[in-house]
Amino acid sequence: MIAPCPSSFTLPSRLQDLPPAWARFCLRIDRFISQTVGPIHNRHLLLACSAGSDSLALLLVMNSLASRLKIKLSAVHLDHCLRSESRNETLALARVCATLNIPLKIGRSNVGRYARKTGLGIEEAGRTLRYRFLLGLGKKINADLILTAHHADDLAEDVLMRLLRGAGWPGLAGMPAWDPKRRLARPLLRTTKQTLQTFLRVLDLTWQEDASNADQNFLRNRIRSAILPEIKREFPGMHRGIARLHALASLDLDYFTTRLAPLLTKAREHGHFLERRDLAHLHPALRLRLFKALVDDLGPGQARHDALLRLEQAWQENRTGACIQFPGEKTGTVTAQGIRFAVSRAAQRGAKPCA
Repeated sequence: MIAPCPSSFTLPSRLQDLPPAWARFCLRIDRFISQTVGPIHNRHLLLACSAGSDSLALLLVMNSLASRLKIKLSAVHLDHCLRSESRNETLALARVCATLNIPLKIGRSNVGRYARKTGLGIEEAGRTLRYRFLLGLGKKINADLILTAHHADDLAEDVLMRLLRGAGWPGLAGMPAWDPKRRLARPLLRTTKQTLQTFLRVLDLTWQEDASNADQNFLRNRIRSAILPEIKREFPGMHRGIARLHALASLDLDYFTTRLAPLLTKAREHGHFLERRDLAHLHPALRLRLFKALVDDLGPGQARHDALLRLEQAWQENRTGACIQFPGEKTGTVTAQGIRFAVSRAAQRGAKPCA
């Protein structure tokens, strides 16, 4: 359980309440936010929280910066109701937020039922419901930004998983620190979990991690517990290398986003349809990025690289009527006029699915 500080210690409410080294730590987080998002003074921030060390550290860092930046903080927690201890963890999180005078909104979801309904894995189903809830609440309370507690170890896991799945560049470098479309920021992405936990120990705070993080049935947990520790032993500078990779990818992503923005806007205005004349003179690398962006627009289910390549091949071979299936019952269909992306209802109608 997360335990509030002993009665002899008060949770910090300002940078001045922290030991100097940890006040500077919080200021580095502030600089990282400014570099990736821009100034956040006088903004309303919604913090996505669980009961773990990462979220508790995020709460305390942003609360310490609040008076300096004149920001308003709210917190949100979505209980997936998959574990018996989740209720007690939620209550503990509520006590910490109450101590910090940060309003907390608690939601609940049935991840298992949603996973069965959509055909998604438990992890992806949980992620989909979590972000849907976050974005919905963010709009409801007029939050300017949503912050999550993803850290450098999460980034390392994400990079390795993307590498194993054959992700392309710049997505290979992992989750972005700033997602302008969703107004979502990850201010701890260059900070290790060990540093966050040391911060909490200095403040005499304890916590309990989600027991499901040790479940070896999930690839991410096996990477976390076995593969990454071995890589760290062989390459102690792993986090610095991944940070450099991530910074370079952020620059490249900004370039590609700017380059493709007019075509994406046009395609979305025409019902996720790419006109042949707009595709004809693009480099295949740019076409693949267009395809992926439009598939991702249609909802849950990641666009697999092999499916994107099949669509590219069908387009180059001018195979009118070729229909490529993507996870989440999404399709890309080659027509005489271009390529149309849509959510397929073939499975519900009992029709033959796409290739």
